[in-house]
Amino acid sequence: MATKKKSLGMLILQIALGCFLLAFGILTLQLDKGVLGKFQAGVTGNEVAIAVNKLLKGDAANIVIILLGICEIISGAGLLVSLFTSLGKAASIFNLVVLIAWIVVIVVIDVMGPFGLLNGAFESTWTFLFFLKTFAMHMLVLGAILTVNHKN
Repeated sequence: MATKKKSLGMLILQIALGCFLLAFGILTLQLDKGVLGKFQAGVTGNEVAIAVNKLLKGDAANIVIILLGICEIISGAGLLVSLFTSLGKAASIFNLVVLIAWIVVIVVIDVMGPFGLLNGAFESTWTFLFFLKTFAMHMLVLGAILTVNHKN
């Protein structure tokens, strides 16, 4: 284990957040292309790729999606590795990068994305509930990032 003693709840939160960010980053890198990408967009809601493609087109969209996916993968892996060894300043940098990236994800998806605040969140009960579910999930992850970062 890493040198700092953690509560069981914090350990579980860090493992869950690390796994989530790692998986979310990998899914983000799928770019919603091909059968697998379309399946993931429908089932897991690869909102990052969908929202970025709504805002940007072509290579610019792909670059932003790839950068966000890489940040999520590095951060998730960093959180998991830091369970076993101290990463020192590298952990702080990973955590800051993912915090900034996640805030960007919230703005891009929940404010500007499809069914976001600026694009139809209040059109119907269904769209509002979809927005509320997505926003709540993103805020839960943001809270976990802030909590894990504060305790590390």
